[in-house]
Amino acid sequence: MADRLYLRHSTDKQTDARQRHALAALLAAGAPVYDDPATSSRVLSLDRAGFKRLLDEAAVGDTIRIADAARLFRSVADVLALRPVLIRRGLHLKVESGLLSGIDLAADDPGTKVVVSVLAAVLEFQRDMISENTKEGVAAAAASGKVLGRPSALDKDAAVELVKAHREGAA
Repeated sequence: MADRLYLRHSTDKQTDARQRHALAALLAAGAPVYDDPATSSRVLSLDRAGFKRLLDEAAVGDTIRIADAARLFRSVADVLALRPVLIRRGLHLKVESGLLSGIDLAADDPGTKVVVSVLAAVLEFQRDMISENTKEGVAAAAASGKVLGRPSALDKDAAVELVKAHREGAA
């Protein structure tokens, strides 16, 4: 029976540093790490390459450990697909930090099933609120005349000079 660590972050601008901190003792003990960097929570856990590899290598009785539940699932649909697979395979799922730490989220009992379903609904709501707030923030910035997106690497004069040099064959 082995511990297997799962890490995920949503964008290439994020890191898994907070997750690694929460799982530090297990990392130091040499537990294998499976990750899905820059992977949206909208991709179901069973469809992620790193998590699939974890499942392929896991044996009955192994425990999947995550820093927090949102790293593995953020939707009711995901939980409904994931839990039966974990239960059928005889795997355990434990969150290392926060409110749910120490609870086996893959336990096959009615109490755990309802707790995990409610948690998934809350995480799905949180994900939707983040998305909604981002869209509203972008709309507000655009309405106030702010230029959105990545700033230009060149100022206008430098861009004109570069185009001129290119046309003349120097660049």
